[in-house]
Amino acid sequence: MGIYRTSYTGMNQKTLFFLNQNTSNISQLQEKLASGKNINRMSDNPLSATKILNLNRTLSKNSQYDKNINSAISEVTIADSALSDAVDLIHRSKELATQGANFGNDTSNFSALATEIDEIINQLVQIGNTNVGGRYLFSGKQTQTAPFNKTGNNVTYAGNATTDAWQREVEVSEATTLTMNANGDSVFGQATVTAVGPPIVFAAGSNGLFETLTELKLNLQAGNADEVRLRMDDLDADLTNVLNQQSTLGTTLNRLEQSADLLAEREIFLNEQYTSLQDVDLPSLITELSSADNALQLSLSAASRVVQPTLLDYLR
Repeated sequence: MGIYRTSYTGMNQKTLFFLNQNTSNISQLQEKLASGKNINRMSDNPLSATKILNLNRTLSKNSQYDKNINSAISEVTIADSALSDAVDLIHRSKELATQGANFGNDTSNFSALATEIDEIINQLVQIGNTNVGGRYLFSGKQTQTAPFNKTGNNVTYAGNATTDAWQREVEVSEATTLTMNANGDSVFGQATVTAVGPPIVFAAGSNGLFETLTELKLNLQAGNADEVRLRMDDLDADLTNVLNQQSTLGTTLNRLEQSADLLAEREIFLNEQYTSLQDVDLPSLITELSSADNALQLSLSAASRVVQPTLLDYLR
């Protein structure tokens, strides 16, 4: 069996190595205590640090999705309310049309009804131009352009046509988007009169609610009860269309609210993961720091007896 000798130099180096280790351990624990974080740099724990970086990126994305959803909910809610107001005005138009269909030849009565229908058209133009935060809700993607303009008997539409890419999408989660708007031309239509008649002639592209109401107004001004009766069926069709558009917005609103709920649940889960990785357990950390300090004191005591004496120790 060989004989192994341990030099004073080797003992000194090992003693200093473990003293430095204990000192470094205490320094790291004190840094955690001061910052309140388990990981202050990548080298502290590369695996956990990578997980924390990924969690931070995911939480940042979720925060953006949350902003997207809240903004969309606000717009869709206002658009839905606007269509509810439009539905009320269509019902009022049907009441006026019913009165006009039952009138005799009293021109003054027809004129009063025509005036109210014209005012309803003005109100619908205002509803069609609903604006939220500088964005027109029914212009398609042309949110800076007022979609409707009324001049005389004409109501024109300046937003994206139904044949264009008019849908405004909102991203609610990874690779998931929802259409958050309704097309103004689809909802309200437009009307350009080329001849008041009789018969009334509309330019190509005239359609929907505005065409019906414009024709109803001109029928009332002409005192034509038979034509007024025909407009009642047209108003029923327009009402169905607006209700369908409102139903679509309602479905979108439900999906947005569901997405918001799922996002909130996911954020709670991610924050719990983040906390478990990053936030210090204060009682445990204090206990660990106390133990490390005791270990350092014991190491210093042992080192004072192990480290090789120098010539200076004999010259005192």
